[in-house]
Amino acid sequence: MIRKYLLLGLSISAVSLVQSQVSLEVPTEYVNNSTSGGLNTLPPNVEGSPYLDEAFKPGRVHVGEEQEYAASMRYNAYRDEIEIKAADGVTSLFKRDYVWADIAGDLFVIAPFKGRDGISEGYFILLNQGDVRLLKRITKEFMESQPAASSYSQDRPPRFLESVEYYLIGEEGPAREVRLRKKDVLEFLSDSGAAESFIKKEGLKLKSEEEVIRLLGYLNGS
Repeated sequence: MIRKYLLLGLSISAVSLVQSQVSLEVPTEYVNNSTSGGLNTLPPNVEGSPYLDEAFKPGRVHVGEEQEYAASMRYNAYRDEIEIKAADGVTSLFKRDYVWADIAGDLFVIAPFKGRDGISEGYFILLNQGDVRLLKRITKEFMESQPAASSYSQDRPPRFLESVEYYLIGEEGPAREVRLRKKDVLEFLSDSGAAESFIKKEGLKLKSEEEVIRLLGYLNGS
């Protein structure tokens, strides 16, 4: 089921970019009435933002295989929520594996992953199509202000720290975190022999999204 919707989401996203906007609001059964708890008011001197991009951007919410709705959205990386700008305020999408969002070309999907506390679910940006897929997870952590340690230093204001992590997921979850390097990627792949041959032939180091996607494209197509 997970693989089905991840693949479907990517293919639908590509088509949606060239289609006209759908003039329908996202039904209430797919959204919260308000955004979830967390930081409701931020101190005036906070550095950074809880959002990947504070601006609401046009996109589409996809539900299952057929339904889609135009929406103005942004990703709250601190709360791990997709917020929707509505006429009466801001709502957020319910987290369901059959509901995904295309925000200005970035496809946000729900997927299970191995976290510190076991198996969790969260939003990822889907980067490629096929049996093995590369996922990007962007989170923000809020750090409280810190007083100066001595008279020679300064107070440190509250701030948001951004973290970018990469995961690989196969036909069955959960996704597993990897660093963008050959060792981690090859450990995940079942056919490492074919991968190593392609890496050597193409001179890849697998230290960038583009090179990992290129390798996965070869393996998924072979």
